[in-house]
Amino acid sequence: MNCLEKYRSKLIAEINRDLAIIVETPGEEPIHDFRVGVKRLTALYYFLNSIDSELNAKQLLKPYRRPFKSIGNIRDVHIAVQLIESMDEIDPQDSKLLIRQLNSRARQDYRMFQKSIPENHRLSIRMPTIRSTGISARAIGRQKPLLLNQLLPQILASGSKMNARQWHKKRILLKRYRHVLDAFCFCPGHSHDEDELKQIKILEQLLGDWHDRVVTAELIESLPGVESCLGTSISTMQKQDRLLLGAAKIYLGKFARWHRHS
Repeated sequence: MNCLEKYRSKLIAEINRDLAIIVETPGEEPIHDFRVGVKRLTALYYFLNSIDSELNAKQLLKPYRRPFKSIGNIRDVHIAVQLIESMDEIDPQDSKLLIRQLNSRARQDYRMFQKSIPENHRLSIRMPTIRSTGISARAIGRQKPLLLNQLLPQILASGSKMNARQWHKKRILLKRYRHVLDAFCFCPGHSHDEDELKQIKILEQLLGDWHDRVVTAELIESLPGVESCLGTSISTMQKQDRLLLGAAKIYLGKFARWHRHS
């Protein structure tokens, strides 16, 4: 399917462009864009893997796991710094200490990333073309609605006592659902439903903001020498994440109702 190949080629080119920048400097924008690109690429190859089990997307992505993890750790620090800076409840001196320690952690993670790059070797992402997989356009077209219909009930399912792990899994499935939709952006007859996309974006934002606070709380608790700063910052993030989850539950209900009536 040429339109899906076009998406794949553009995606890999963008990921490798961002990766080349990150090798030189750990800038926030290329790291963010790289992470988003990797998630889209992962969703694409897991989609193809759902058609052909012999493709083994997990194995294809395995060589890049170590640099992905290091870059992901740096991205977590960037998010944590932004959150700490935005919290008026935290004493300015405590905020400075937390940010100083976070930036120190980011430098360590960046050194680990650099060590993961083989000497005299340009790090780049290479994945097989869709044509080389032998998967037909007919199989791809047939599998798209099947996979989306498998993901949707898991996304829309709700319960009054879902824990953080279950919410995180739902967030991952929602991203995968959207990325599969995005993969067909160059394909005629596969346009987005704008109403659905709008609701997905709201839900993604709420769950993303919630997850940022969960990760930041875990991250700053692991920092050395900041024990005296943790009380206010942790309690503030816990209060915010409860509010964000409450809003996410409301929008999840709206999303479910929209699908029932669409």
